[in-house]
Amino acid sequence: MSLEEVYQEIEKNKEDSIDILCELLKIPSMAAKKTGAPEAIEFLSKIFEEAGFKYFISETKGNPVFCAEMNVGSEKTLLFYDHYDVQPEDPVDLWDSPPFEPAIRDGKIFARGVSDNKGEIICRLQAIKAYNKIYGKPPINIKFVIEGEEEVGSPNLEEFVNNDKEFISDADGCIWEFGGRDGDGIQQVYLGVKGILYLHLKTRTIGRDVHSGYTQFVDNAAYELVWALSIIKDRKDKIQVPGFYDNISKPSAEDMKIIKEFELKEDLLKKMYGIEEFRLGLTGLELKKKYFLEPTCNICGLWSGYQGPGGKTVTPNEAFAKVDLRLVPGQNPKDLIEKIRKFWDENNFQHIEITEWDGYEAAKTSIKDPFAVAVIETIKEVEGHEPIIWPMVGGSGPMYLFEGVPCISIGCGHANSNAHAPNENIFIDDFVVGMKTIAKLIHRF
Repeated sequence: MSLEEVYQEIEKNKEDSIDILCELLKIPSMAAKKTGAPEAIEFLSKIFEEAGFKYFISETKGNPVFCAEMNVGSEKTLLFYDHYDVQPEDPVDLWDSPPFEPAIRDGKIFARGVSDNKGEIICRLQAIKAYNKIYGKPPINIKFVIEGEEEVGSPNLEEFVNNDKEFISDADGCIWEFGGRDGDGIQQVYLGVKGILYLHLKTRTIGRDVHSGYTQFVDNAAYELVWALSIIKDRKDKIQVPGFYDNISKPSAEDMKIIKEFELKEDLLKKMYGIEEFRLGLTGLELKKKYFLEPTCNICGLWSGYQGPGGKTVTPNEAFAKVDLRLVPGQNPKDLIEKIRKFWDENNFQHIEITEWDGYEAAKTSIKDPFAVAVIETIKEVEGHEPIIWPMVGGSGPMYLFEGVPCISIGCGHANSNAHAPNENIFIDDFVVGMKTIAKLIHRF
């Protein structure tokens, strides 16, 4: 028995792995649209049971959490966190093939959710199956937590964690849901995620839309919302809410060393984003410090008034916006929303309603943690090169709930996987290498 035999088994079953993945990709499990969750749970139950796992389904106020376990009596337990929900497919007309009808072109699989995160679920499951085919069983206990609301902020995952603490707390390490290669094909390792605060905003200033010839008499809802948003952040990205930066943790010497040595590949990023220079003209260390260490405030959507063809001269009575703030260690979303509310009230924007909000804190693992070392060494051996280490990624996830469990993100995506966008895809070769990496990690761990 050898890992080489496991790798051969992975290669031999490549088409079966693709077929299983495609079946999962056909299920339109979108938490935002409240579709596909029962079908996804049914499919996961079937394939995990066939693979020798015991599973249970934890009900929540929203979509259920699927949990699976293979307990071999080991002192070590490896946990995988994934999600079966995907982003909405819109805009559909920008897809080259239907988003829920998986297509293979140019060595890639195209479908909504193939990169984020269904490809990782099947990659990890198939790696375990191949390992067990050769060795009989894994050398460690293995668990999966696969939730169904990650793409809408995981509003009910905390309920699951509180009800099933032991299922998570005895894990010695967790492979998080996402990951992949950079534009040069180098595998990346993410040690943490930023937190997030997501706001749904609304204001209503008058009883109905008014002819714009009478705009002197009434408040314009669109202007009111724009003015309220404009005082949150200045042109240099400094957030103006009093106390916003108060609790931010100071970066460690270890963090600063990783940031200083990190190669951001600025030219590649400029090409990807179609820009000549980065915001504020930043470059080098200052740009990296801004990315890794600073919180953000971003308008995701803003709408009001007439949106149709031609002109319609009205003063709108309602305006809406969606805003996200990415948070760094030390910041708490509940604390920040209270500060934002107070700030607006003190500046005569009491009429700006926060109709909904959700969020969670940042979380990260030390590069010196034994689990992080094991993951990095595994990638070096499978890939034959040093991975790129990210101290923290700009995106967010509910990693903070897995308190005490070191969490690392790796995966089989790539720089142009188009997660959350039309024509989402992964390379089949990366999918196969991802299985070998997981098999190797299980063996090492």
